[in-house]
Amino acid sequence: MKRAQTDRVIFNGHDLSALVSCKVNRPIMAPVNANFESVSGRHGELFKSAYFGGYDLPVDIWLRSDDRRDAATVRHALAELLCTDEPAPLVLPDDPTRYLLAIVSGSTDLGEITDACPSTTVTFHVGDPFYYGNKRRVEVKAGTFTVNAGGNRPAHLAITANPSSSAAWYIRNVDTGEQVKLASSVTSTSTVRVDMALERATVNSQAAAVTLDSDFFTINGRTTLQLSGGSAVLEWRERWL
Repeated sequence: MKRAQTDRVIFNGHDLSALVSCKVNRPIMAPVNANFESVSGRHGELFKSAYFGGYDLPVDIWLRSDDRRDAATVRHALAELLCTDEPAPLVLPDDPTRYLLAIVSGSTDLGEITDACPSTTVTFHVGDPFYYGNKRRVEVKAGTFTVNAGGNRPAHLAITANPSSSAAWYIRNVDTGEQVKLASSVTSTSTVRVDMALERATVNSQAAAVTLDSDFFTINGRTTLQLSGGSAVLEWRERWL
C-alpha cells in the first residue's frame, strides 16, 4: 500500500517517516481544569482557579511494510525508537514547526498481521500542555533593551553573561520589576549562567546564591530588560498554546 513519504513524524530526534505514516487526532488546546465552590445561601458558584492539565494524544499509524514478514522488521525498529524513559520532543506532520514533550503510554497492539499495512493507535501522554517552537538567541550589552519572546505564552530565558566589573551582577525585567541578582560580587573574568526555567544560577560552573528579593522571571511578547554590566547571550524557545 503506497503512502506519502512527505509527512514527517519525529520523536526524540528520530525520524519515523520511513517506518510509518499517520493520522493525527489533536485537541484545539490542552484541557482546562476549572475549580469552583458553592457558597451557602447564594445562587451559583464562585470561581477559585483554572489551570491547564495533561492529556493523551492518540496518533493512528500504518507501518510501511510490503508483507507480513517485512512488518516484523519495521515493528522492532519502531519499538526501539518509541521507547524512552522520560518525555521527549514529538513533531507531527500537521504542525511541523512546533513540538510537544510526550511519552508513549498504554497499548500499541497491531492486531492481526497481514500483507496489508498493519495499523494501530499509539497514545502519547502530554504532561506539559504547551508547544515549543523556534529557538531564539540574542546578544546584548549592559543597559536597557527590548526582546521579542515570540509564541503566545511566556518563555524562560537561559542566560550566559560576562560581567565587566566586580559589582553584583543582575538582570531585571523592567516591565514587571522582577530581577535575578547575585548575592556576591563577580569579576570581569567570571562566567555567569542563569536558567530561569530551573531557577538556578552559577558562576564559573559553581552554584551561586541570589539575593532574597530575586525572582526568576519569564518574558512575554515584547519585554524590556536591563543588564547590570558587561555582555550576555540570551536564549529561549518560543512557547505556544
